[in-house]
Amino acid sequence: MSQARLAVAFALIVAVVSLPPSYGQTQGSRPSGRDDKSDYWWANQPVADAGAVPSLSPLDRRVASEYISIDGRAEVRVKPTAIRLVLAVIAEGENGKQCQSATEATIARLRMAWAKIGIEPERIAEDFVAAVPRYEWASEERHNDFVKVEKKLGVRVQTNVHLSARGETEARAAIARAMEQDVTDVVACDYWCKNLDEVKVKARQQALAAARSKAELLLGTLFSDLPPVINVQEQTTVRYPESFYHSFAGPRDNWPGMGGFWVGGPTGVAASRDYTYYRLPNSDADTSPQELSLTPEITVVSTVRLYYKSPSVGGEKKAKPAKKGS
Repeated sequence: MSQARLAVAFALIVAVVSLPPSYGQTQGSRPSGRDDKSDYWWANQPVADAGAVPSLSPLDRRVASEYISIDGRAEVRVKPTAIRLVLAVIAEGENGKQCQSATEATIARLRMAWAKIGIEPERIAEDFVAAVPRYEWASEERHNDFVKVEKKLGVRVQTNVHLSARGETEARAAIARAMEQDVTDVVACDYWCKNLDEVKVKARQQALAAARSKAELLLGTLFSDLPPVINVQEQTTVRYPESFYHSFAGPRDNWPGMGGFWVGGPTGVAASRDYTYYRLPNSDADTSPQELSLTPEITVVSTVRLYYKSPSVGGEKKAKPAKKGS
């Protein structure tokens, strides 16, 4: 083989070895198995044991001999019935009077724009936050030396406007109208549901039913009689959509040179690759919603733990005899 062919073969081998591993599952830009914000493609590849299921830890002797605990967990999701938007109206001027006038004018335009899409005045509230001085640096000569001196430039006033929107559609329309009035600071978006207490009761009922079903399957199969219940625990948690938004840095695999830098060249300044998305809730519940959630929802997770008296307390409990041929 000629030297030219050897060089081509060596180059092909290096190119194949240098390629990142290929994965069959579609996963978009989202890193799988880790959340570190690394600039290199290999830091965002799936971790081998990311989907591993942990094994049960053995009970210590005291716990095993005193009681049996069985958990039931239910996850119930509900669409919000109202969304509170908080928008900041910022005004800057030479004095407080100018700022106040500018703030009042902006809020008046905002109220008129919202009235055109059917938002009543009683669903809007104003919240004065702060008025703070603004400063700037100026150069001055003092004692035959030039120094930087901070001087008061004016005043900055912030007033928040709260809006109760009836759902996602109206909230988006209200934000669009606010943008038209140059109100671009959306400080918060809080979700609320008027029948949340009813959803909590539903989640508890499903969790209790799941725990009892497990007990009948496990204990009823192993023992002649179901052991008595000696105690119970319950925990219900409400998680709002904002807790499910997740941010990460996207993959960066097109930097020339080793380690993402030009060899002997200028310093590289990469573009931002930060992403934010709504990660679907996953509580590993025994009873979970059957529909895929495409819009933000309020998630209620309830756990009920039943404690059964251990058969070893007060005498040995005989297990059911095994069937012939089993």
